[in-house]
Amino acid sequence: MKNIWLILKTEFINTITRRSFLLTLILVPLVPALILGAIALFSGNNAGEDVENIFQPSQQEQLSEGYVDQADIIYSIPDWIGQDRLIQYESENAARTAAENGDIGGYYLIPSDYLQSGDVRYVREDFNPLAAIEETYIIPSVIEYNLLGGDPQRYQAFVNPAEVQQNDLSPEDSERDQSSPFAFYLPYGVTFLFYILILTSASLMLNSVAKEKENRVMEILISSVKPKQLMAGKILGLGLIGLLQMVIWFGSGMLLLRLGGTTLHIPPSLQLPPDVFYWGIPFFVLGYLIYATIMAGVGALVPNLKEGTQATFIVILPILVPLLLIEVIIEQPNATLPVILSLIPFTAPNTIMTRMAVSPVPLWQLLFALGSMIITVIFLIRAVSKMFHANLLLTGKKFSIKAYLKALLGKEFPIDNQPVA
Repeated sequence: MKNIWLILKTEFINTITRRSFLLTLILVPLVPALILGAIALFSGNNAGEDVENIFQPSQQEQLSEGYVDQADIIYSIPDWIGQDRLIQYESENAARTAAENGDIGGYYLIPSDYLQSGDVRYVREDFNPLAAIEETYIIPSVIEYNLLGGDPQRYQAFVNPAEVQQNDLSPEDSERDQSSPFAFYLPYGVTFLFYILILTSASLMLNSVAKEKENRVMEILISSVKPKQLMAGKILGLGLIGLLQMVIWFGSGMLLLRLGGTTLHIPPSLQLPPDVFYWGIPFFVLGYLIYATIMAGVGALVPNLKEGTQATFIVILPILVPLLLIEVIIEQPNATLPVILSLIPFTAPNTIMTRMAVSPVPLWQLLFALGSMIITVIFLIRAVSKMFHANLLLTGKKFSIKAYLKALLGKEFPIDNQPVA
């Protein structure tokens, strides 16, 4: 126990006293606080609108657009678009000439076979991605309006189809304003922050073991402590570092949201509930233990840090899944796929936190996820602890997922007879 405590204290002090670590620990919450303060100072009551404009194209005065209807399907322009927004031309040559003279910003060509092909060509003299994205929605709306007989009510029913709303019985589940950009970016921020916290904390374990093998410090350590004591001390010491980061970053983030909610005009229904922070601690700890133990196994097998870094992408693939499916999780947090990802130990931390940032998660799912993660941690620690023996820590092979899985399952892993130089 004494040796574990010494290793824990050494890892903690060596990491927390690094200048790069301290700068990162302080600057990550400090920079958003300064940005928020600057927005509140210079924007006043319009701060929320200014932030929303970041996610939207600028609203500049636009020239009218032309169209050439070779399919003869447009016979009226809806009132909400305006008669001067679209100008009809009899031929493409006439529309092209108007565009070249600067009379219109561009023109749409509706071919005669539109009903079969569904293609519309948009032509403008200079390509401006933001302007193109903003303007090209017009002609599909006009075409749909005319194909529906020019009936405004029928058109509105078409573009806004019946939506089945799913209401939970939980009274605290308030309705979210999906029109606000914060409805997506706040849960996304929670997911990304958890991903960074777990991955960076677990990567410290790989770097520590692989570097000590590469510079032969491991030989000195193994002569003084047992390999399993070495693993336990490193995991606990680096885990405290990760927990400190999580509490400071996540806690300061939620505090900034509370203090800056009025400045940024964040609706109360979009504010992160305190449960996200309280449940975030056990999910971070268990998520860290899972991936730190996996990284420890990689570090024990590879001969140097370069080999370990190359193997990292393979072993972190599961934690990337919630990031790849972030839009689905945010839009439908209680759908089948997000629930399944919440119950899988390797994807549970990020998925659960994202769902909790959107809506309440049933207690049984939280407890099941924690239970499955605890079982996984116990299995991984027992499996990886078998890799931490002197012969393997002083040698190494090129990493392969097949060999790693064999080692996890307790099968013999071939090692070199001589230490790596």
